Amino acid sequence: MRKYWIEIKVEISKKQRSLLLFLQEQSLYTEYTMNKDLRSFDFSNLDLEPEIQQILSQLLNHVEHLTAELEKVKKENQDLRDEIARLKGGKGKPKIKPNKTDADNEDDEDEQSNKKKRRPKTNKNSKNSKARKKRIKIDREETIKVDRSELPDDVKVVGYREVTVQNIKFETDNVLYRLEKLYSESTGKHYEADMPKECEGQSFGSGIEAFILLLYFQLRVTQNKIHKLLTSIGNVISEGQISNVINKKHLDKFEKEREEIVRAGLESSSYQQTDDTGARENGINHHTIFLGNKHYSSYFTERYKNQETMKNLLHFLDEPSENEEVSKEFGDYVKILIADDAPQFHNITELRGLCWWHEVRHFEKIRPCFLHNRKILEDFTGKVWDYYEELENYKKKPSQEFKEKLSSDFDDLFSTVTGYDLLDHRIKLTGKKKPYLLLVLDYPEIPLDNNLSERGLRKVVIKRKISNGTRVKNGTKAWDVFLSILETCEKNYVDFYEYLQDRISSDYRMPSLASVLSEQSHLTVPTTF
Repeated sequence: MRKYWIEIKVEISKKQRSLLLFLQEQSLYTEYTMNKDLRSFDFSNLDLEPEIQQILSQLLNHVEHLTAELEKVKKENQDLRDEIARLKGGKGKPKIKPNKTDADNEDDEDEQSNKKKRRPKTNKNSKNSKARKKRIKIDREETIKVDRSELPDDVKVVGYREVTVQNIKFETDNVLYRLEKLYSESTGKHYEADMPKECEGQSFGSGIEAFILLLYFQLRVTQNKIHKLLTSIGNVISEGQISNVINKKHLDKFEKEREEIVRAGLESSSYQQTDDTGARENGINHHTIFLGNKHYSSYFTERYKNQETMKNLLHFLDEPSENEEVSKEFGDYVKILIADDAPQFHNITELRGLCWWHEVRHFEKIRPCFLHNRKILEDFTGKVWDYYEELENYKKKPSQEFKEKLSSDFDDLFSTVTGYDLLDHRIKLTGKKKPYLLLVLDYPEIPLDNNLSERGLRKVVIKRKISNGTRVKNGTKAWDVFLSILETCEKNYVDFYEYLQDRISSDYRMPSLASVLSEQSHLTVPTTF
């Protein structure tokens, strides 16, 4: 047994020596001893014997694994340092983006120049200018006459040259209502004129209250800044009154609007998209869940993010009798759910589609140590994006033949063995997700990505960073309700301010958002090939 072990050891030593001699012949050993770095050398150009190639591949993969593990440990170590610093009342290490290199600047310039080349030439002083002037609302006209004091007596008017100047007038519109009072001697009764319906029992009109909501939710202005702005033009209003408008006064009315929007939104498409992000309420961690599609958006902030939360997300849509329990869950309303691969989205609907962009990010997170492996990774991700383009082409013109080809191409692509262990492991994991990534082959109307959800949540993240979260439950609900209405207005080309004012004043001249999105959406019947 000992003799056999010595023979194996001698054989390995011979292979190592032969590899070392080869590296010396290629001047690689000298380069390594001088620079202590082989990362920039491309081994793919070398004509190696199979045994040497195998040993070299094993060494490279071993270094890649160790490098990845080291980076993971370094990150965990820094996270622990940051947590210790926070517990001591300090701050963690700031995240500072690296400076742009000259190469990055050159890439930006090339991209901008390419955009300019692709952009069609237009006459900015004629066509665009005329179209722009047509959009300008004229509030008043002013005629300016020529000073005739030094002109000949025979001058006459031959026309006018029109010049439009845009301006803004930001001022109060406070109204003192003088209600006429009458008295009838015959009846002994007093009579008084009625206040306008929208102003009855109110200290502020619908215009200023809609403006407060516009500033806070659409423009992300803080309550303190809103107070300074309004008082600077002469309004007498406190920060508490502003908070009341945002968090309480009209919340119930608009919450019902949100419910109608969600009802109509669930019927507007054969699929729904969802994602979530972190939230804070009075210093307690919560999670804001996005639900929507291209016709509407809705937000729900819950304490936990798990399957139970998702299943009960739409409980308010049920209308049970007094003694009837709510029995319907998320899956009763939604058949196809587009999301990432987070566990809370598993098995709550009949069908689930995954986001291709999110899946490709897994490959982008791989950080090869060697140039050789970096080229392998870049080559493979390029093939993935080429396949993604083919899926987009399929969505435009689906067919049974095209479907079978794409299914076969998926198997070929994600059974590739590159020799780069970390990449090969990732390829296998993606290959197992075929039913979810290729759901589009059976339902061409669904999107390939979940970017719509991520863009929707970005508004919440920006608002959270500005306002540092909410402090009371009503504040959290207000964020969910008004951001849902804001996003749905934008998707259906409805003016957010006008809609708020119409509902606050109880005029109801504008159609409800639920009816608007129902009219603009066309339910697509899934086509199976």
